Amino acid sequence: MNVNAHLDRVIDAGNETSKLLKIPADMISLHSELRDAKLPDGGTLQGKRQHSLRWGAFLLVYAPLEGFFKEALNDSANTRTLPLNIGKIQNKFTTVHNVKLFTKDWEVRTLIPTESAENSSFCEWRTYQGTEKIRCYLSDMKSLRDRLGHGADPLTTTNESGALWPIRKGHSLRMLGVEGFLQAGCDLVNQTITAFGGTSDQFPDWPVPPRFERLPPMPSLGILQQSNR
Repeated sequence: MNVNAHLDRVIDAGNETSKLLKIPADMISLHSELRDAKLPDGGTLQGKRQHSLRWGAFLLVYAPLEGFFKEALNDSANTRTLPLNIGKIQNKFTTVHNVKLFTKDWEVRTLIPTESAENSSFCEWRTYQGTEKIRCYLSDMKSLRDRLGHGADPLTTTNESGALWPIRKGHSLRMLGVEGFLQAGCDLVNQTITAFGGTSDQFPDWPVPPRFERLPPMPSLGILQQSNR
């Protein structure tokens, strides 16, 4: 693969994204610690306040990922933030850099509810491969971001991808889903670097929260072990 002249800019944008994702990664870890913590009287810290951490962590994953594509694009003719919309991202990167993103070989790994996960915390790793499946997943994440950003009920978000947990009032993203979204974002950045001609040793050093299960490999990117570094 030919190395695009803009590769260094994309790598720099990825490294900055990695730094910004450390905050939500810490929040994910804190959420787990609060779940396991015990008070002197034997009580726990679990409850609505603990669960509210997921919304903040989600937004702190979404914003850097959206910002990554803007910085990687570096379009002097348009300084507006590029929305996390596959069609628009593909069009911009093809026009400005002649680089194709979100091709049929692209994939992202994320945590989704198991079939028996209603009102539970059970989850499993799922790999969404191909343009349409990734589009559905990112569309659901954008739907959730828009609702949180405009004060709407987050439980009314779409769930075309099946990545959100079903509840009686709609669908909800548990903290496990936020962890999955963080991983999906890392995968998208890595594949963007590859599309510009980069190699796996140029991927950012990503923050990695505690894993409940083994992370699926991504042979297409040379990632064969649990770590995504």
